[in-house]
Amino acid sequence: MKEIVLFTEKIKMGVLPELGGAVSFFKYHQKDKFIDIMRPYEKSSKGDDANNSSMFVMVPFCSRIRGGSFVYWGITRKMQKNHPGIPDPIHGDGWKSSWEVISQTNTKIELKLIHNKEDGGFPFSYESILSYELKDDQLKIHISVKNLNTLPMPCGFGIHPFFVKTKETELDFTSTVVWSNETDPIFDKPYTTPDTWQFDGGKPIKNAVFDTCFGGFNGQASILYPDLGVSVSIQADEIFGHSILYSPRGKNYFCLEPVTNATNAFNLAANGSIGTGMKSIGPNQKISGSISLTIRG
Repeated sequence: MKEIVLFTEKIKMGVLPELGGAVSFFKYHQKDKFIDIMRPYEKSSKGDDANNSSMFVMVPFCSRIRGGSFVYWGITRKMQKNHPGIPDPIHGDGWKSSWEVISQTNTKIELKLIHNKEDGGFPFSYESILSYELKDDQLKIHISVKNLNTLPMPCGFGIHPFFVKTKETELDFTSTVVWSNETDPIFDKPYTTPDTWQFDGGKPIKNAVFDTCFGGFNGQASILYPDLGVSVSIQADEIFGHSILYSPRGKNYFCLEPVTNATNAFNLAANGSIGTGMKSIGPNQKISGSISLTIRG
């Protein structure tokens, strides 16, 4: 499997086009050495899996479609589960697909995925363009989705980075509501974010356990590593109105994922929920958005 390395004086990263366009490592130059900002990719005994990478993109929807079906334009659409141990289709097709390299330099790579609904997976055909671009101490990620059908299609997208978690790591981001939490039976409507789940202004992540989709994300977040002497600033376009915080018990990583749509957004929207972030795009139309990660020493 081919790995393409992008680099500047400050940042070095690897890209695996054949493995969902995933990132294999993401390092920052600090005090005469490169340190991991995201966990490096490790191939499991079961084979290649983007879920073991440093980061992958979610296209054309984020998180789960509960029950493997949704109603759109009055028609029930069905999908098969796509990852072992998870009963629902999750994270779309992109992370399970091989992407074509359109162009590349030392600091930028552009990838393309064309999905045909006849091949299974998402029940609509689409084209997605993904680019990673480095400039000095910043990574810019751009994602677009184009409808290749004769009818409108629902969609969404986002990123799934696995940030390193140390004993002193602090997280800072804003939310107003919770759309879903894996230990909470409420999945049909959002509720106000509890005070104990607020990270606005900065809060240690430590041993906190989360698998939670928040709404009211303003596109800005920060990760502070006092023990490493670095920080990560996240700036996402307005289209990314939700964020997912995944912090599993006993792991040395956590995920803060800017996303366009809430968990199970297609079903929630079909049932009349407002603010799910589900996007509808007409034939031959596309939507896009960018996210920047800036590392400071």
